[in-house]
Amino acid sequence: MKALKIDPDGTMQPFGITGDTIEQQNDSIYEHLGGYFDTVRLSDDAIMLVDDEGLLKGLPMNPAAMMISGYPMLVGAALIVGLMPTDDGDVFTDCPQRFIRFAESIQQEGGKLNA
Repeated sequence: MKALKIDPDGTMQPFGITGDTIEQQNDSIYEHLGGYFDTVRLSDDAIMLVDDEGLLKGLPMNPAAMMISGYPMLVGAALIVGLMPTDDGDVFTDCPQRFIRFAESIQQEGGKLNA
């Protein structure tokens, strides 16, 4: 599954979440975010994933993620993935292309989103 990773320094890049099952994909997300994750709803078809205990761990603020989400405080790396409703609940999908295109435009302007 394709995600967009947003680092605290403003770097944004496509990122692959591995796994064939939901459990394997969650394990991949845990590994890259540093533990359990919390969700920030961006739209009907996109969600941001962040470290659930990032503040307790003293992770650095992520101004780019805060700007994109509109949340006043997010720390550590963030991942944006797609969201698709099913009869059994929402499931993660590839990151919507508009976020990938946004990151690509930032790359062309110097590579980082400095909020």
